[in-house]
Amino acid sequence: MAKTKAANLDMTEGSPAKLLILFAIPMWIGGVFQLMYNMVDTIVVGRFVSIDALAAIGATGSTFSFIMFMGNGLTNGLSVIVSQAEGARQADRLHKAVTHAAYLVLAGGVALGLLSLFGARPVMLLLGTPENIIDQSVTYIQITCGLTIALLAYNGATSVLRAIGDSKTPLYFLIFSSLLNVGLDLLFVLAFQGGVAGVAFATVISQTASAVLCIGYMLKKHPRLKPGREAWRFDGAMIREYLRIGLPMCFQSMVLCVGMFVITAVINSFGSDIVAAYTVGGKVEQLATISFSNVAFSFSVYAGQNFGAKQYGRIQEGLKKGVGIVGGLALLSTVVMLLFARPLALVFMENPSQYVLDAAVSMIRVEAACFVALGAIWTVNSALRGIGAVKVTLVSSIVELVSKIGISVLLPLAIGYVGIWLAAPIGWVLGLIPSFLYLSLWFKDPENFGKKKDRKRS
Repeated sequence: MAKTKAANLDMTEGSPAKLLILFAIPMWIGGVFQLMYNMVDTIVVGRFVSIDALAAIGATGSTFSFIMFMGNGLTNGLSVIVSQAEGARQADRLHKAVTHAAYLVLAGGVALGLLSLFGARPVMLLLGTPENIIDQSVTYIQITCGLTIALLAYNGATSVLRAIGDSKTPLYFLIFSSLLNVGLDLLFVLAFQGGVAGVAFATVISQTASAVLCIGYMLKKHPRLKPGREAWRFDGAMIREYLRIGLPMCFQSMVLCVGMFVITAVINSFGSDIVAAYTVGGKVEQLATISFSNVAFSFSVYAGQNFGAKQYGRIQEGLKKGVGIVGGLALLSTVVMLLFARPLALVFMENPSQYVLDAAVSMIRVEAACFVALGAIWTVNSALRGIGAVKVTLVSSIVELVSKIGISVLLPLAIGYVGIWLAAPIGWVLGLIPSFLYLSLWFKDPENFGKKKDRKRS
């Protein structure tokens, strides 16, 4: 037991910068394998199947993200509740959080799975997916999102482990899942000629294996997380607490995805070549942001534990250092992407047309120029989630959404597809404003800030 607890990081004591970096290092490594996990499908179909297959997977991006983000809203809520219970040393609440997370994962997985199976084609038609790739796009969504319960179970287990300070164990299972996915992708595409369906099934099988192993490990190696019979008794208050945090996150994801749907529809109107370029540019962006995304996202655990322990000063101190670390890493990523955009884009394509390559490179460079803003909004919103102020992040998302929709629809009329690339960076900058203002006010009187607002409303 002592050995297990020693492996976890207590964020309420010690140097904030050191804690954030120590916690983020396994997540950094995991991020590399997560990228491998996410990108292998794209690389395999782009190099060994066809450009149309590459575009087909790219065209599913907004729909796939919508399903995944909705599921992540549930598991992210779990992370907040568990980290706060851990910081406050509330064992009973911790056990209830675990059991009721299982209920939510099961219900969410079934609901999202049915939505994916029956809604894939209508959504792809609504988005104006080019006729030459729509069948493959629908197949990919129905398989990967229709069986999304495996990913939700894995994310739920890893959220619990990270919330108690264990970021290493999720890394090991992510490495296993990533390597298994690579092997299955190559097997299903090269040996079985499975095409888009093959890489989709490879993804689901890898997720299922990781979920089963991760949950088994969590219950065996962390006995204090293993709930007793009493914890399985349905508790409406715990579900309401989850929904209080999780539903705004789900709605926030939905809001962002509406913007992605609009952008996808605009991109589809330019034809499958621009769809392919957008797919490649998005994957390279994921590769670039790994250097700072995990430090930013890990701040929710840091903020959550210190919020539970009522150490508000540590949250402010940690945020200043966290923003500095994230900003420095984001600048480094910007320089690398500006210099190496073209060779990185070529990793995903075999003999692409010059038009597709130039479009992909332009997207990479435009978005890379604003990575500092992206890192800032991720870090600030992570802090807000950690203290439970998820409604503010929803406001931030709405501002970002409105900006993206307006810019992606209007600017391409003047400057072509480059106007689409500019939509996201401008949205990051504008979306940061409400979150930063709220957090600045909260830091002035964290103990009474919410109470003062309640008294004014009454």
